[in-house]
Amino acid sequence: MMRTLRIGARTSPLATAQAMSVARQLEAAGFTCEFVGVTTTGDVDRRHLTQIGGTGVFAQAVRHSLITGGIDLAVHSLKDLPTAPAEGLEITAVPEREDPADVLIGVHPDEVRDGMRIGTGSPRRATQLSAHFASRGIDVEFVPIRGNVDRRIGLVREGQVDATLLAAAGLRRLGRWSGEPEVSGLPATALGFDAVVPAAGQGALALEMAADADEDLRAAVASLDHRVTRAAVEAEREFLRVLEAGCLAPVGVHARPIAHPDSDDDLTLVAVAGRTYLENSTSNDSDALVKTEGRCTLADAVASGASLAHTTLGLLGGPPADPEHR
Repeated sequence: MMRTLRIGARTSPLATAQAMSVARQLEAAGFTCEFVGVTTTGDVDRRHLTQIGGTGVFAQAVRHSLITGGIDLAVHSLKDLPTAPAEGLEITAVPEREDPADVLIGVHPDEVRDGMRIGTGSPRRATQLSAHFASRGIDVEFVPIRGNVDRRIGLVREGQVDATLLAAAGLRRLGRWSGEPEVSGLPATALGFDAVVPAAGQGALALEMAADADEDLRAAVASLDHRVTRAAVEAEREFLRVLEAGCLAPVGVHARPIAHPDSDDDLTLVAVAGRTYLENSTSNDSDALVKTEGRCTLADAVASGASLAHTTLGLLGGPPADPEHR
């Protein structure tokens, strides 16, 4: 008799919804699944992520449960997963990506005015959106906030901030938004990549297992892998790894398939990075952003992510990445 597959994830509403969506797919393949909630450092430490360090704070406890045998499968938001591999673990599948955009909630972008307060705990979002509005002569204030979807929307309703930014993927997975111009009665607009380039892996999930897991279980999970999404996020994560930039750095990178008459396997890569993450940068313009673009096939995705990162480093004036330290 096939044993129950224990699926672990954070206990937040979004993480639970993501895990249960994976469970439904595996149950359709004949498995019995059980959800195991895991409390992470990021869930219990209420300081801002810039204070506690964002890399791994939402993944370490889930990975520990996987390593120690408390769960059989971990479901992560891929953008929260460190780029460094965890010994004894493997990303068995990356399902097809959900909408990777960021959504501005509370005010339409065309109605943003000087002095408005936008709540976000993401330097990536704040840096890019600040530059976007500054190009229109608008000076906004960014207020560091944390919390789930309802908490952040609540801050807008209470008037503590004029707007907030949320990932479209999370809103969609929670059934809170399907592209309409409102979320919970508030104006909602998906931002184009000309305004904000997503975080590496945004909108994608990582299904992680022990490298020596049962072959039948691994095969079932591996069947959920989406090769285009995997290639795209591997390019993005390699870009981040070469830059040695964690998830709190003001760095966005996104790869997506493009139509091409000779091949349907091409990806286009776009990245934006701020000099502020380079500790030894000599630039006086700490808010300056560098944008780079590239193109590749699925087979060349990882190498192209690395190449784009080296180009970005050169434009930022930073040191070349140390191959021994990546």
